[in-house]
Amino acid sequence: MEYKYICDVKAYDLWIMAMKRTYRSVVGVINIVFTVAMILLLARFWNESNSLIQGLLIFGCVLFPVIQPLCTYLMCIKQLEDMPRDMVLTFNDKGVHIDAKGQTQLLGWKKIANAIKRKNMIIVMSDDRHGYMLTNRTLGDEKEDFYEYLCSKIKG
Repeated sequence: MEYKYICDVKAYDLWIMAMKRTYRSVVGVINIVFTVAMILLLARFWNESNSLIQGLLIFGCVLFPVIQPLCTYLMCIKQLEDMPRDMVLTFNDKGVHIDAKGQTQLLGWKKIANAIKRKNMIIVMSDDRHGYMLTNRTLGDEKEDFYEYLCSKIKG
């Protein structure tokens, strides 16, 4: 059996993954606690503070819910610029064939560490930090069958 996909990763896909990773960790809890504390401080001291302090309170309230996601999205755009375009991934019995910018590489199944299924994508991990993202847009109706195929090859 063979599956062939063109990687179509958008900045939004990277942003969603980064935000989920942030808010599923201790950092996300700290962000939420900080934002709630800033809102409470704003409500308590708004009338008694000068315009500088009011500005800092407002900045503290929008830091994590607005500014951090915006900066993360901008970083995802920058990261996407460094990624190769029109990368074709072919999965067959030999492994994963990667074709990008005219260069071809074969990763045997022993070099594939894991396959992670998310709601909006499947990530094929080549090691603990690097992987190939295949979005639902790319996978279409084959997502479940492809994931089962990956799992059988990785465990086999």
